[in-house]
Amino acid sequence: MRFLFVSAPLPGHLDWGGFLATAVALQRRGHEVIWASGEAVAAQVQQEGVRFASLTETGWRWPPPPPMARPAQMADAAWRRLRRLRALDQWLEPARVEAGMAALEAVAAEVQPDAIVSEMFIVASGLVAERIRRPLIVVGWPAVEISTGAEEDVMAEASARMARLLRIGGCEGVNFTRQGPPALRSPHLHLTFWSERWYAGLALAPQTRHAGGLPLDALPADATLPSPEDAPWVVITLGTTFNRDPAFFLAAARAAVNLGCRPILLLGRSIDPAGDDRWLERLPAEAVVREFADFRTLLPYAAAAIHHGGAGTTHALVRAAVPQIVVPHAGEQLHQARGVARTGVGLHLPPEEATVERLTAALAALLPDLSPYRARAAALREEFARLGGPPAAAQMVERSLA
Repeated sequence: MRFLFVSAPLPGHLDWGGFLATAVALQRRGHEVIWASGEAVAAQVQQEGVRFASLTETGWRWPPPPPMARPAQMADAAWRRLRRLRALDQWLEPARVEAGMAALEAVAAEVQPDAIVSEMFIVASGLVAERIRRPLIVVGWPAVEISTGAEEDVMAEASARMARLLRIGGCEGVNFTRQGPPALRSPHLHLTFWSERWYAGLALAPQTRHAGGLPLDALPADATLPSPEDAPWVVITLGTTFNRDPAFFLAAARAAVNLGCRPILLLGRSIDPAGDDRWLERLPAEAVVREFADFRTLLPYAAAAIHHGGAGTTHALVRAAVPQIVVPHAGEQLHQARGVARTGVGLHLPPEEATVERLTAALAALLPDLSPYRARAAALREEFARLGGPPAAAQMVERSLA
């Protein structure tokens, strides 16, 4: 069979716990795989031996617009609505999605896939799959009902945008939610790299399957770092996208030092010590700063982590059985924070509560060798491993099309 994988052009969007790894597993099973995205991730995809098809537009806005400044005298409700609309523009701006649909359909016409396999935030995938009458498989996200809550004003705007895109594409919307906020919802298969317990309490549709993940392959500990035997390592990161929050890094580093630990900061970007990164001078002397790191040389030796809740980071920490504190900063990170709390492998703190004092108290609960968080983290790693990870995910994809 021939599979067309689609993602936003960001490294983190190749992951979701096993997205690119599943493409590789399908290829090893004798299938033809093509990955369509922006040129920014071409090298990373090709390094895994997967054929790459360049899209001039995916529909996902990147880079994002400059940060907003709250206008003077703006009411709280109006400010919240403005921020939600800004988030909506990231993935559901009609002109951008329409351009992404045209680019993806051109690739599909050449490739003639048996199915389109997409992450959750590429709206064009659902439209093109319907237009070419091929199954859509959504990876990294379950099929779940989402309550409207207090965002009905923004939901109305999102629904209007979705209706416009359906008209443009001549689609009925078979690959989208029928109720609640517009979102990709495959009637065929939603494949996650978590477990049923990760989503405890949520009503998941029957097309959802869970592949978990295999334990993280450990490499020798990073020899450029002080030994974790001298002071336990606490990994601190905001990933590679929304990673400019000096207050978070400073508070997390100080909390680690307060408990005799070594804070290891991964900035996920190039350091500019003469510009925006002058705050690095305010870090405690014990802190170690890196732009990037291989998780396999770091997480198996870490005592805990304080991070943003990105899917790839959270999943790697589960696979390494590292207790974690999640401080979600954007988008889908709140979903990972809730999964961490539901399974008891760590704690969730909103950004406004991530003070030195709160982080110190939270970290103190995670650190002991016999802490319940550490025991539950080890149990969840085994639970994920039993589900089989990307090789099992590849089989699930196969069977869904049999």
